[in-house]
Amino acid sequence: MNYVGAGVLDMALACTGVGLSLLVRSDPRFQTDHFYSWLALLFATTGVGTALGSIYLSRLSDRFGRRPMLLISLAGLTLTTLSLGFAAAWWHLFVIMLVRSAFMGIFWPSLEARITDGAEGPEMARRLGLFGISFCAGLLLGPAAGGGLSDLGLRLPFFAAAALSLLLLILMAVVFRTDTAHDGHRSPARPDDQIEEEPLAPAPRVRRAFLLCAWIANALTYAAAAILRQIFPSFAKLAADQGGLGFTGFQAGVIGAGVGLAMLIAFVLLGHHHFWHFKFRYLLFGQIISVLGCLVFSTCFEMATLFAGSFLFGTGAGMVYIASIYYSLEGHAARAGQSGLHEGILCFGFAGGMIITAVLTRSHRTPYWICVALLLVGIAAESLIWIRARGRASR
Repeated sequence: MNYVGAGVLDMALACTGVGLSLLVRSDPRFQTDHFYSWLALLFATTGVGTALGSIYLSRLSDRFGRRPMLLISLAGLTLTTLSLGFAAAWWHLFVIMLVRSAFMGIFWPSLEARITDGAEGPEMARRLGLFGISFCAGLLLGPAAGGGLSDLGLRLPFFAAAALSLLLLILMAVVFRTDTAHDGHRSPARPDDQIEEEPLAPAPRVRRAFLLCAWIANALTYAAAAILRQIFPSFAKLAADQGGLGFTGFQAGVIGAGVGLAMLIAFVLLGHHHFWHFKFRYLLFGQIISVLGCLVFSTCFEMATLFAGSFLFGTGAGMVYIASIYYSLEGHAARAGQSGLHEGILCFGFAGGMIITAVLTRSHRTPYWICVALLLVGIAAESLIWIRARGRASR
């Protein structure tokens, strides 16, 4: 049920994100000067709210248990998603998304901790791989579903997403009554139990460098992913004679689904193999692939080519995400709080990328060049950190 929950909720969130981007593009009540700036700031609000919720509210799961916090967060997500279907002004959207994002900040760390409680090393990587496969399946289905529903009615994606959240709430409430999984506020194992350790873990100083590099990479990759998922549908839906691509909502959603498909494949491969643990070159390679995907969005017009760019980006994003969450949780007992820190850093990257987009965007293609620049800055910073850490370790 934990893995199913990740996929169902991410499908609902992806459906909502695409639906929101298409709603404000098509509804006359949301037309305004500096449209992309307003849209980017709206999603920046979401990033800030999720980050703060992840860092500060996720710790409640370590104190009171995973189950109650998961159910509370799902109830909040259901109500706030439903309320998006009735929003009629920009300020409505800002308020709803801020509250909604706080519930997301509770849900993801609690679920990630519940999935990995009691596991270390390769076993934890296997569980994270299954978690990634599940939520990427949601990312694969959600954008196309949101775009297709938007073509039928601009508010339908929100009602569908709220229904999915409610269904998940009911399922988890029933299943968790008899679920014997560790619930976060008691030890998952006796002191004399043997836990499979990571056989390739480096010295603590190098381990910290890995974690810092993974956090930087994940924050900036997620910033780029947010722009591609949330800003691109508005650009894709805009008529060609107005400078857009003239796609339907469904076509825009299918392009976005390429990210989810590629991330799913990355999680299948990396969740069952351990060659990449504490290997900087794989983290670097993932970001280089993502840069190539962003360059496609910066220059191309055809749907097939854009899908290929989406797939390229998703391949790199999957490699970066699983590295970040693995290095964040490996060896930590209070996993909801540590997972909250991982998610908080990720979402601050989301918010930062959106704020930069809001400030700098002057044309339809500017956001995608911003993606390229963010990823290149990250690669440069991580390379310096890694070279310095290796130099110190060798001494």
